[in-house]
Amino acid sequence: MAGRPNPFRELDELIERMNRQFGELSRTFETESMLPSVSADVADHGEELVVSVDLPGYTQDDIDLRVDRETMTINADYETEEADDSARYHRQERRRESVRRQIQLPEAVQAQDATATYNNGVLTVQLPKLDPDSTSGYQIDVE
Repeated sequence: MAGRPNPFRELDELIERMNRQFGELSRTFETESMLPSVSADVADHGEELVVSVDLPGYTQDDIDLRVDRETMTINADYETEEADDSARYHRQERRRESVRRQIQLPEAVQAQDATATYNNGVLTVQLPKLDPDSTSGYQIDVE
């Protein structure tokens, strides 16, 4: 009976291929879930919004902060010391660390009057609210 074809051989091969692909896919999700994320709090203090963001391990020079009327964007990037060339790494995640976070603000703010401090790994941004009764915009002379 050794000469009879196995009707389930193709099915077994298909299942084997699927298992390999799902294994590769799960490693991809594992890597993506290990990407750094930053936690943020947005507090309303009456006339200003205060945003606190956890950025441990960065310096002030590593942080790029941009604010417009209704959005705050944080980019932080640093590189660690050179890797040990004599070591054989199985995983190497500490060489470069980058995070990006865009936060929609609940109200319009006066971006030009915003201030920021960075202390003990926490970025604190104070954003004065835009006065809804003020006239905004610029006077343009028509010639």
